[in-house]
Amino acid sequence: MPNLSLKLKKGLEETGRLVRYHELKKITDKNPSIVLTGHHCKDYTESIFLHLTRGGGKKAFYTLPPFDGERFLPLVFFEDKELEQLYQFVSKHMRIFEDESNQNPVYKRNRIRMDLLPILEKENWNFHKTYWNFHERSLLDLKFDLKQKTVFRPVPHIFRIPHETWVSLGVSAKKDLIDFHLKLLGYYPLYKSGFDNFHLQSEGERAFLENKNCFLYKSKFGDLFIIDKKSPAFKKAVSFREGENLCIEWNQNRFKLSDPQEKYSLGSWHHGQKIQIRSGNKEISECMRENGIPFFLRTYIPILYFDGEPIQILFSLFSKSEKNYPKRIYLER
Repeated sequence: MPNLSLKLKKGLEETGRLVRYHELKKITDKNPSIVLTGHHCKDYTESIFLHLTRGGGKKAFYTLPPFDGERFLPLVFFEDKELEQLYQFVSKHMRIFEDESNQNPVYKRNRIRMDLLPILEKENWNFHKTYWNFHERSLLDLKFDLKQKTVFRPVPHIFRIPHETWVSLGVSAKKDLIDFHLKLLGYYPLYKSGFDNFHLQSEGERAFLENKNCFLYKSKFGDLFIIDKKSPAFKKAVSFREGENLCIEWNQNRFKLSDPQEKYSLGSWHHGQKIQIRSGNKEISECMRENGIPFFLRTYIPILYFDGEPIQILFSLFSKSEKNYPKRIYLER
């Protein structure tokens, strides 16, 4: 751990946290699950002051969200008195193991906990209220069944905003539009610097922004895409047989085709590929551009193959309002 800490140029405590979450993520990737942590509202106040002493800005107040798509913090829902009662109850019925480094004043977080928090408590600081002043319960919609499988909130993972809407808005309204859709995804607004950079790019040939949670993309005359990184569009399409039918599933949509002789198959786009259309052959990459497909999604778009040759791009699996291309399948005999 010390060697990794030096390599990452981070403290031992932060390095340990990164390693823990890395290992936990490998488990949750293998099994449908989320991670529950014991962070509570006092931890949040510690984190605020820790970030501020390091020069943090308003982002510091939005740290430790109740659910970030992977980690859930159940204890932030407890009032200060309730949390204390819970701790007393647990300490009576369970053995609690505490990291011995928690009392070491060499760490700034410990100094904040031991020196600053008692002062705040004496001044009747409400840790629970402070936390929820900067977080929204509406962004959290978790339900668990008896098998402990997670049912995620039923919101779309991709928003496509028409080019005409984008160009009709002023700068501040454009940011409000993006922030509104990010909120629907369960994320916080864009930083002003990030938005300014994206807006400046949008005046050129292509605008692209990637952050921890999502992608923003817009070509010069194309629609604006806001895409959640957890979108099923970033998973490979799958195909299977149902009797004499070939079924292809991707992005939570399904395509079915009668194929008794099993000559059709699922494929994807590769550089330089062409597809047969009525007037001849056409670059698949050009078809993707014409349909406004973001460059980072093009290799995921399912393509129908016949005898090993691409014959139809299944745009309808990207969006039900889209038509597959070409509409009519042309087969060479």
